[in-house]
Amino acid sequence: MSTKFVLFSDIHEHAVFSCRALLDKRFFGLMNSTFCRHGDYRMERIDAAVRTILDPLRPDLVIFTGDAVSTSDPREFEAALKRLRPLVDSGIPILFSPGNHDRYVRDRACREAFERFRAELTKHCPMALPGVYETPELRFVVTDCARPFTPVLSCGEMTPETADFLKREAAKDDPRPLVCVGHFPLLGNDDWKSFRHRLIGGGRATALLNAGKIALSVAGHIHAPFQRLDARGRGELVVGSLTKKDILREITFDNGVFTVRDLNSAGEAVPPLS
Repeated sequence: MSTKFVLFSDIHEHAVFSCRALLDKRFFGLMNSTFCRHGDYRMERIDAAVRTILDPLRPDLVIFTGDAVSTSDPREFEAALKRLRPLVDSGIPILFSPGNHDRYVRDRACREAFERFRAELTKHCPMALPGVYETPELRFVVTDCARPFTPVLSCGEMTPETADFLKREAAKDDPRPLVCVGHFPLLGNDDWKSFRHRLIGGGRATALLNAGKIALSVAGHIHAPFQRLDARGRGELVVGSLTKKDILREITFDNGVFTVRDLNSAGEAVPPLS
């Protein structure tokens, strides 16, 4: 028996204007989305990817590692959910780890819109975060390290409670490998390690990954795909941005080995990007 799952991340539904956005971090996100990202992030790739996931890939589960939106405006969440609706309606379990743009601000309407989005997206496998999803061959711990930060920061924060949760799951007497699902990489690359993009408090989880207690970390946040995997496919796999890089990553776990296949949104195999 094997388990197949498909990863995508950082779709960044385009920002929409709100008068209230002039008063908080959304203003900076709106400027960034309008002048820096708009042409590079192609929303039609989401529609194509959803069709590809449903047919021919049809995985056992789908993992979305966050940043569905740009400024967490309720209308952005509505637009993102509309694009992902066929995937939700298919009944395939979707594991979702929120990104920093999903929790961009503390505004009540934005927070409530995010919760509605998450509840609907994951309705076939609802869980509190951090939480565990199990298949016959694997265990997945889904984390939530996204927090509202100041306009100059795109950081995450792993709380001691989340780190303790990971440690307890990693210590269980269970032969199934543990997969950590998060928006923020545990290893990452030099850009991720910068002051602006780091995961605060992630050291204990990184130690578990380096010690092999966590078999695989899958993450987003870095918009170019990136990986540090050993011969058995264990280590860390950063998905990359679907809408910017046109990338899906299909993972098959069979006989103790994780095998990675990189595809574009049309389902065509592409050379490994990293």
